[in-house]
Amino acid sequence: MPALTPNHLEGSLLPALDQNDLADLIAIMRIQEETTYMVHDYLADKEELRKLSAKPVDEDCRTKMCEWCYHVIDYCKFRRETVGIGMSFLDRYLCTRKGKETLGNRKEYQLAAMTTLYVAIKIHEPMEIETSLLADLSHGMYDEMEFVTMEQTILQTLKFRVNGPTPLGFVQHFMALTPKGIHHRVTQLLMDFARFQTELVISHQKFVAIRPSEIGFAAILNALEGIGENLVSKKDQAAFIRNIEDFSEIAKEDVEKTQLKLSLLFITLIEGEYDEVLKVADSFKEEEEPEKLTNGISPGKTLGNLFRRGSK
Repeated sequence: MPALTPNHLEGSLLPALDQNDLADLIAIMRIQEETTYMVHDYLADKEELRKLSAKPVDEDCRTKMCEWCYHVIDYCKFRRETVGIGMSFLDRYLCTRKGKETLGNRKEYQLAAMTTLYVAIKIHEPMEIETSLLADLSHGMYDEMEFVTMEQTILQTLKFRVNGPTPLGFVQHFMALTPKGIHHRVTQLLMDFARFQTELVISHQKFVAIRPSEIGFAAILNALEGIGENLVSKKDQAAFIRNIEDFSEIAKEDVEKTQLKLSLLFITLIEGEYDEVLKVADSFKEEEEPEKLTNGISPGKTLGNLFRRGSK
């Protein structure tokens, strides 16, 4: 049974599913992210990268290419989640022996990033863009055949496996586990809040190696804390979290560090530099409580306040 992918209804709730079917879908997605679709931080080994080139691909390259991809997607009025899907193709490709060669050549990296967006659009959008348009968008840096060749190389390297789980996909499936006591409008608000966070992580290399299920779970935890107990009772929050833990076999405590990183990312987009704050968070030992990192301030509540500020 294939997992439902975000191209069906980005930012929307899934239709009602039988609990057994939902459990099977989540289990399949969890297996996928642990096996075929698993990635690592291919930019972590700086010494190895310098062996490839004096000026290898770095985190800033990812940020710039993501910005470019979002500009294209927004202009074409496609779903923004398609950028995340395209970047997931790119990440998996760069984790392979063939893709590693690309890390030493920024021009080839840019070609690969543009191509994976093209592939994601072709698979997940109702309309596809032509390679001639990509060539035009590259301002003559690449011709049509270079995109065609790169597409074939990437797809063959990935063995045409292009239906993996994403953070938003997990959020959508987890949201199907909300208790009946939560009003449907509140459920949609939680969905929107969590979806927004999954979109933020795409541009940041620090999240590449974190499993999509953990990001999805962490985003929902922040969403719950962000809207508070006035809209979702403490009892319903606990039941919802317990449902996610049971179906995903992930403990809430195991994603708290990711939850904190998501909060810091949003905060620093508005008030500071993310990477500098992240170094502080990473300096704490795994066993320390996340509350100590923020002097007792709840990451989710902080994120919720800023989310509302940013929406004004």
